Amino acid sequence: MVNFPGRNGRRRRVLNEEVLSASSARSARSSSASENSSQAPRYSDAAGVENHPQVTDFVPRRYRTIGMLVVTGVVATATLGAMHYFAQTIAVIAGLPTLRPFDLGAPGSIAAWISAIVLFVAAVTCLLIYSIRRHRIDDFRGRYRVWIGASAACLLLSLNCVSGVHHVVAHSLSHFAGWTALRDGAVWWLAIAGLPLAWIGIRAMLDIRECRLAATFVCAAAMCYLTSAASYFGFVPAAEQQNASLITGVTMLLGHWMVFAAVVTYSRFVILDAQGLVTVRRPATKRKSQTQEKARSATETKPAESKPTVLSIVNYARNKASESESDEDDDRWIDGRRPERKSYNSSDEEDEDSEGGSKLSKADRKRLRKLKAQNRAA
Repeated sequence: MVNFPGRNGRRRRVLNEEVLSASSARSARSSSASENSSQAPRYSDAAGVENHPQVTDFVPRRYRTIGMLVVTGVVATATLGAMHYFAQTIAVIAGLPTLRPFDLGAPGSIAAWISAIVLFVAAVTCLLIYSIRRHRIDDFRGRYRVWIGASAACLLLSLNCVSGVHHVVAHSLSHFAGWTALRDGAVWWLAIAGLPLAWIGIRAMLDIRECRLAATFVCAAAMCYLTSAASYFGFVPAAEQQNASLITGVTMLLGHWMVFAAVVTYSRFVILDAQGLVTVRRPATKRKSQTQEKARSATETKPAESKPTVLSIVNYARNKASESESDEDDDRWIDGRRPERKSYNSSDEEDEDSEGGSKLSKADRKRLRKLKAQNRAA
């Protein structure tokens, strides 16, 4: 588990403060109840502030809950897509005068209402992520500020789903400028809102990449939005106009659900990381350093080895011969224990102890002198 320095102490202080505040609130309620004994309390101690749920308690902790959220979005999208496809039949059977509630692209439809709710909750969740992420101590560049922009973007998209402001802006600018590009002057709302939304999405993706599940949901949302845009501008071949609007509306609604799932998943990750319950994957710097050292050693040139010459071979042979002759002269054994050198003097006896040999007795010294005299006489 990863624990940043000071995290455990800060959490301990917060818990102590909560316990002290809870005890003081309980004592205050008991004293007030004793003073006003005539008026009985209307709530039990379980209704105290210390027992109120926190905002982070509403964030799902289990993957099963997140999976159910995604499945609910897919089922709701499929249901609305089926209602859009069979809208004519439903209108004839039910005798409805308009098909607007079943139209996926209409501002006042059921799909627009669901999209507005999903994006509004996503905006609130982005604010929750910002309130926790801004306390991260290793975020030196302040990347947590992107979640303010993400919250504002989700809120504006929620408003646009209900009101259809982008069509109003496109038609107004096309009327004043006298120039329209793409379908229904879509170039204007793409330039005004598309580029900022793309920048916010990329920045949020760089912050979300620590959580793989949330990053997967963001990639799925991007694919849904691109598919919806391609179908809206006519890049996706469709046999009928109804099929094109179906593809556009279904992929757009599914993209909103994927954004909501990504935000909820990353909020779960941030909360658990703040509590020290998530193991963060660190980049493998050792492997990179090892590969760099191997590449550096491979590029380094080895020193050129000198080739032997005839003169060096002759000198080597002469040196070996002289060394062998000196070894034969020095290795003469007298008493079977150590070699006897040619030049023997009194200083050699004194150096015996320093050379590591055992000290000779007086009788051994006399014997050595006799052997030396015999050698000189011979």
